[in-house]
Formats: sequence, C-alpha cells, structure tokens
Amino acid sequence: MTVSRGLLDGLDITGLNTALSEATCLGIDVDAAAGKFRLELDVLTLPTDGPPPADCDVYLSLTGISRVAASLRRQRWDDLDPVVLPLELDGLHDAVNSFGGGGLHGWEFFDLDDNAWTQWRKLLSFDTVLNDRPAAHMLEISQEEGVDPRELDVRVWFEGITVQDKKGTEIPLPEFISGGVRWWQAHDAGDPRTMRPHIVPPL
Repeated sequence: MTVSRGLLDGLDITGLNTALSEATCLGIDVDAAAGKFRLELDVLTLPTDGPPPADCDVYLSLTGISRVAASLRRQRWDDLDPVVLPLELDGLHDAVNSFGGGGLHGWEFFDLDDNAWTQWRKLLSFDTVLNDRPAAHMLEISQEEGVDPRELDVRVWFEGITVQDKKGTEIPLPEFISGGVRWWQAHDAGDPRTMRPHIVPPL
C-alpha cells in the first residue's frame, strides 16, 4: 500500500512533524466502524507573545483510516530476539496507557519511507485492514519504556487530519503548526519558556 509524500492536505509535513516532536502521548482511541483514530497529546507550543499556555493537551484525529498495524514487543538483556506480545486493535488504548504517558520518539511521523517499517513489520502484533481503499497518508508513532524494556510501534493509513483542544474546539492546522515551530525556534534560541526537565537544552 503506497502513501503520498510532500504535502499533507496542502500543508508542509515538516511543520506537522515539528509540532509533534517531543509530544507526550496521553492516549489513543480507535473507532474502526467510523474510520477514526484519535491521539491525545501534550504538545510543545508557544503563543506569539507571552507565557506558554497552561494546558497544552490536544486531540489529533485521523479520519478515513483504512489500516492500522502495531508491534508491541519486549527484549530483555537475555533475549536473543524480541518477544512479540499479544495485542489487538481494540486493546490499543490500554496498551498505550500502560506506558504511562510516554513521549513520541523520533522527529518524523507523517508519510515516512519504509526504512523504519522494514525494521518491525515482521514483528507485528496485529495488522488490521479496515477497507481496501488506497490511503492518501500515513502516520507512525513509537512508545518506549526503559524499566520494563517494551516498545510499541503503530502505523496508521488515513485520509484526513484535524486538531482540537480539550473543549472540542478545532484548532486550524496552520495555527497548530505555528505554535510548535515557535516553541522549537525559542528553544534553539535559549528562551527560558522552553526549559523542561525532559528536553535537552540547546548547545
């Protein structure tokens, strides 16, 4: 199944990747019947002026999902190979919650090439095809846990994307992207508003 590259709904994928960088994943909800996949995220964002918002939680919703694949696996120090753990689509919510609000790993999430996919596609816990319509886009996210060495990779093929705040008010995608871009530009400039314990300070 192929995906398009470049622009997502007329927007720069690089901007969306930036807006999701170092976000904390608070939950996933999947409505297979409606073809919807929703991520609850605590994102890094700044307004044009003033302090960062007190609440940075958003809902990122994917619509027209046609396929969801995931690999939940564990590899202890004495395991020769990763152990694929059982998981089904309707258990994805609980699986994500079990990581206790982990950060999204990596810097690229949308319309990736197959390099990362090649590494874990043979270690799938499930690969659920909801319809055979070719998908326009793809999102891939990863969660990791160090104490109990587990990793969860999820790949979703979809058509559209929206972002809402916790009250359900839609945030225009250009506005969402701009907030994330401003945060990282401020971080790179040493802005104290971006000092967070889990974020490496600029060099």
